Amino acid sequence: MLLSDYLHKNILVIDLRYIGDCIFLIPLIRNLKKNLPNSKISALVNEGGESLLRLIPEINEVITVKRKEIKGRLGVLKFLHLLRDVRRRDFDTVIVVPQSDRPTIISFASGAGTRIGFTSNSWWRNWLLTHELKYDGGSPHHLIEYNLQILTELGLKIYDRQLSIKLSEEYSTAILRKYPVLAKEDKKSIIVHPGARGTFRQWGADNFARVINAFSTDYQIFLIGGGAEGSIIEEILDKLDRSPDIVTTELNLVEFASLCSLSGLFIGNDSAPIHIAAATGMFVIGIYGPTLSKFCKPWTGRSLLFDISTLECRPCEQDKCLSLQPKACIDVIKPEHVIEGVKNVLRKI
Repeated sequence: MLLSDYLHKNILVIDLRYIGDCIFLIPLIRNLKKNLPNSKISALVNEGGESLLRLIPEINEVITVKRKEIKGRLGVLKFLHLLRDVRRRDFDTVIVVPQSDRPTIISFASGAGTRIGFTSNSWWRNWLLTHELKYDGGSPHHLIEYNLQILTELGLKIYDRQLSIKLSEEYSTAILRKYPVLAKEDKKSIIVHPGARGTFRQWGADNFARVINAFSTDYQIFLIGGGAEGSIIEEILDKLDRSPDIVTTELNLVEFASLCSLSGLFIGNDSAPIHIAAATGMFVIGIYGPTLSKFCKPWTGRSLLFDISTLECRPCEQDKCLSLQPKACIDVIKPEHVIEGVKNVLRKI
């Protein structure tokens, strides 16, 4: 009997990592739905990326975890409340995507008769699963391939490896109303996102300012940051020859995706926005330092990635720098490299 025979109608997929990981779930869930069209599929993710998953029609429900609350003073009580909430939904099958503690505990507490995940080096996590999948770690895989391997191990078919986010016209209309400059057709536009989770992934204000100054005369520049990235935005603004056409740190993820759908080129660090931009169909240019693009590059053929460091300490945990020269892995990428790359891309798109 194939493992797929154990999959029932009410399925929960759990991934309690970051926003980029939420986006990487989309091919897994779409292919799961194509294999089991009569199933109801829910996703359990950390608060932050749920708005994008709610755009995916194959997902019936998105359940969010307030990570800060669970790690706070009353975290145990909050976690128990979450477990009770999940159990009440009466899932038949739970698929645990990452090999980690909390998702596995949630799967067990759900009461689901079928609990599926990759085998790990933790005996008790394996014991909480009913079906352990063997991960093919023989060669390095992108995280999306890692996710899709869950389906192949279950005996299911991969119909489509694409990652795309489609937005309805109402979202485009709303972002055009908010930024009328998007309606201009006389100039191509470039989105620049200089932020990233953790300082080690950030290429730096000086570098991004030099890139912006190289193109701000002939192209519309949209300088975008998250709510906590105001300081690097201000630092860049102080170094620019001309004010960008859009400057904001207030877009939600759906608004940002809508902006991407109406723009020409994205430039940024390895962070969730580059994956959102790629999923809308944009050409993206990425700066990679402590992370390796082969594991987490934008899932698109329309990209140019600067991943040139040969330091043996890559990839790292990003909690401290092990190099004698701090941030050497990302500082080796010079503005002139990126400027020349952008010029070549702009000639083609």
